[in-house]
Amino acid sequence: MLIKLLFLLFSFFVLVQSGCFDNGDKEIKGLCYKFVPQKLAYEDARNWCHYQNPVTSSYLAYVPDASTSSFLASYARTAFGSNNVNFWIGLSRNNSNRQWFWDNGAPVGFTYFDILGSGNYVAESTVNAKWNTFLGTEAFYFACSYDPQAPPTFAPPKTTTIPNVPVSTPPVPTTTGM
Repeated sequence: MLIKLLFLLFSFFVLVQSGCFDNGDKEIKGLCYKFVPQKLAYEDARNWCHYQNPVTSSYLAYVPDASTSSFLASYARTAFGSNNVNFWIGLSRNNSNRQWFWDNGAPVGFTYFDILGSGNYVAESTVNAKWNTFLGTEAFYFACSYDPQAPPTFAPPKTTTIPNVPVSTPPVPTTTGM
């Protein structure tokens, strides 16, 4: 009986530790991916992943290798309802040094460019899983990624301002005798 209980507890621990926070998210190689069927410009998509993802703070999708890129393109076809669409991933570069960087801060060790243009923001194609550069103002669907082992975080609550209301306090007697 004790062995069964320990096995059940271990199984529960493994399940809790290995799944994505949302049933609709897809896990591959230890990261969870959320496909967002809303078209936004790059920075707006990035901000959505960082601050509006309902399950946890995340990043625009991190794509460390070709198999992850293929997985994302394959699933994006279903998630976005199209065999020929681009979606934002988390690779970009700034104008000053032109170095690529991932939104999550991981080093860039793999790229999968089809057309490397002058744009600073990268979207992946569902046609061939390859990447193209864009200006960032185009509205595309996007994918976010997060580590399911990290504790969930949530955006800070929206603050409300209470209008200034005059408050009067009655005088307090003193012990000085005046």
